[in-house]
Amino acid sequence: MEVEMIGEILKSQTLTGEDATKEAVLQRIASVALVHIAAHGRKETGEIGLAPDPRWGSKTPTEEDYILKMSDIQAVKLRARLVVLSCCHSGQGPVSSEGVVGMARAFLFAGDRSLLASLWAIDDEATMIFMKSFYRQLGNGESASVTLQRAMKCLRDSQDYSAPKY
Repeated sequence: MEVEMIGEILKSQTLTGEDATKEAVLQRIASVALVHIAAHGRKETGEIGLAPDPRWGSKTPTEEDYILKMSDIQAVKLRARLVVLSCCHSGQGPVSSEGVVGMARAFLFAGDRSLLASLWAIDDEATMIFMKSFYRQLGNGESASVTLQRAMKCLRDSQDYSAPKY
């Protein structure tokens, strides 16, 4: 629902449901200016779970078939001006002497210019409200940093989602 809403706001094509396979996502992200992924993120690594490919039929998919990993992203040359990882824990990963090594970093190394990711579990309803505010303003030509600040303020000012966890 989140991706469909954003597609309507920005009047752009989306990959959702069974169409949002790892293969389709990796093929598409190399040619777009804005990437928005709304999926499940792994707490330990920040890796992202996408849709299993429906062409498998009765074959049980392995993690390699549907988990988007750092190595997958690093193998793609991105042109994106903005990547939004609307996934729990997408800003996390193992900490090394070089900093946090996770999905967010992989997108930046692959050529992304700006990234929005989550450090913790995110609430679905609050995220929908946040993203609606964020993308409406972004669609009106505001910068990502300004729209981020305004979307955060929108949640802080709301009656239901003013707590810092949102």
